[in-house]
Amino acid sequence: MLARLVLATAFLATSVSAFAQSDNMTLVGQLDPRPGDSYSDVWTYVGPDGREYALLASWISGGLNVIDVTDDVPVAEAFVPMNGDGSDVEAYGHYAYLTSNSNPTLIIDIEDPENPTSVGTFGGDFHTLSIVDGYLYGNGSSGVIIYDLADPENPTFVGNYSPYYVHDVLVRNDTMYTAGIFGDGIDIVDVSDKANPVLIERFNYPGSGVHNFCTNPSGAYLYVGNEIGSAGHWTRIFDVRDTNNVEQVGEIIVDAKSTVHNCHTKDNLLYLAHYDRGAWVYDISDPVNPTQVAYYETGVSGFGIWTMNPHLPSGKILASDGSNGLLVLRIDVLPTAAEPDEPEVPLSFVLEAAYPNPFNPSTTLRFTLETDAEIRLAILDALGREVALVAEGTYTAGRHEAVFDATHLPSGLYLVRLESEGRVDSQRITLLK
Repeated sequence: MLARLVLATAFLATSVSAFAQSDNMTLVGQLDPRPGDSYSDVWTYVGPDGREYALLASWISGGLNVIDVTDDVPVAEAFVPMNGDGSDVEAYGHYAYLTSNSNPTLIIDIEDPENPTSVGTFGGDFHTLSIVDGYLYGNGSSGVIIYDLADPENPTFVGNYSPYYVHDVLVRNDTMYTAGIFGDGIDIVDVSDKANPVLIERFNYPGSGVHNFCTNPSGAYLYVGNEIGSAGHWTRIFDVRDTNNVEQVGEIIVDAKSTVHNCHTKDNLLYLAHYDRGAWVYDISDPVNPTQVAYYETGVSGFGIWTMNPHLPSGKILASDGSNGLLVLRIDVLPTAAEPDEPEVPLSFVLEAAYPNPFNPSTTLRFTLETDAEIRLAILDALGREVALVAEGTYTAGRHEAVFDATHLPSGLYLVRLESEGRVDSQRITLLK
């Protein structure tokens, strides 16, 4: 059954116009590691010694640039070539996975960032990939192909979901959103059984060309980038709390003539990359009324900022410029969190994705409760034995977090199990030492 999409003539939130000047973002460093090349995605990696790296994909020559960004002057440490164009990259533990539109995905061991090594290939010609809770989702002409990364050097096929060409996915707990970039809209899919994904609902909007997604921290609102199609190429905001009644409640228009590309969210900040207009950041504490925080415009016309990645511990923001390589940015003044008049009530009892995952030696576990309740948050090993009790007792309605320190445990797969008054939610985490 198709979800009913409400396209109101007057949104609950007014459109955001973002032409005001801002000096709230500083260019910390810049590097074109292969002059004359073109670049696509960028991911973050923290080495065993705590140094920070950018993993920058080379689009034309095909391969991965490993760049040390710990200091203000980025340093190119290594380049790993691949067959075909380098499209999308993510790190899992000390491995990087780099897709190509014309060849299998390359697996690279980056434990020693100065001497990364190719350790194999797998899969097909994926355009993008997403890694969540130990599973890799490869996206492209075959839809979504799901792999288990229990052995990171030998991904194991688990299942697939193939409704149409899937440009990208967003996976949150057991729910997957798929981007039907060629006018097919968005599928909301249950992936609790990775071998048998099940369509929950599908929604669309006129002239769609869905490129990728982000959500606010609670997952109640979906930020949808529209790259192609006849609709404007900007970001739309959807309320997805009721999958039978998905509503568009706003939009973010940096420039009606510019094309939005990738987005990331971290805490209550939304990071939007625009080919022509550069790097933009919005405060989404009020998810349907984003407010501009900062921007940095490169002046590149055409193939400019591909993506922004804000996930380095130092707070540095990595941006890939399709024409000029890597930009390292920093927000000068972060917004002060405002106390809402009424706290947002969580949608349901849910265990959110642990971060980081994989981890060493600790990770943060987050969960939400819609009412005050007794909870028990425990860690089980691969044999189902409880090895740690992280939290227990009565917790109030709202969002909570607890740190799991696994210093005393060996590397391996573990299960996080949240119990509350007859309800159970769980997820896998990976400890890599």
